[in-house]
Amino acid sequence: MVQAAPCPRLLLVDDNRDNLALLRLFLANAQYRLDEAVNGDEAVALFSAHSYDLVVMDLEMPVVDGYEATRRIRALEWQRHSPPVPILALTAHALDEHRLRCQEAGFTDFLVKPVRKTTMLRTLLSFLGNGQPTETASRPEREAVDPGRLTALLPFFYETSRQSLDEARQALSRGDLETVRRLGHRLKGSAGSYGFGELGQAGAALEQAGETVAAGAALDWAAALLAKARLDWPAGGE
Repeated sequence: MVQAAPCPRLLLVDDNRDNLALLRLFLANAQYRLDEAVNGDEAVALFSAHSYDLVVMDLEMPVVDGYEATRRIRALEWQRHSPPVPILALTAHALDEHRLRCQEAGFTDFLVKPVRKTTMLRTLLSFLGNGQPTETASRPEREAVDPGRLTALLPFFYETSRQSLDEARQALSRGDLETVRRLGHRLKGSAGSYGFGELGQAGAALEQAGETVAAGAALDWAAALLAKARLDWPAGGE
């Protein structure tokens, strides 16, 4: 009797838990085993303790970012004389300089948020080969996830976005523009992934604000859009 091949094991790494929730939704019907980490330090610890077939790694995270985590993982592989596991960068950055940094850190490929479901599944299939893809991966016309299941995640998205904006406002009050920039980047990526395009633009404005007045205006804009989205729930969208 021929034994079935084991399901590929994936490590998802992102400090934004609503992004992790969305990735789980994308992969809900896929025959993959999923582990999660919320920063690069956790990711390296999990990679050291377990065998993974692929890693999806956010770039901007607290404690240890995705670049350093990937370098540490590649060092572990070198020490073990093991073949390199595919590591996919997942980020809202799309500039060539970030692609180059990813290559230098040891990433295998680069996915720009917002990532669509079929894009994610096709990319995983290209690296995992015969890892039993789902029917969704072979049908590009089925781009969207189940609207009902996505709607169920919206309260979680709203709450994590509110927390990010609160944290950004506190950082702005103490003049910490780097934290403001990082939180704007986070909002830009997650809002786009959940289909809130204008809120994503506000996150981008917050990320790019180089001084206090512009950051404050972007924060107010984002907060107003988030409040409107929450009032419109459960319809969702902008």
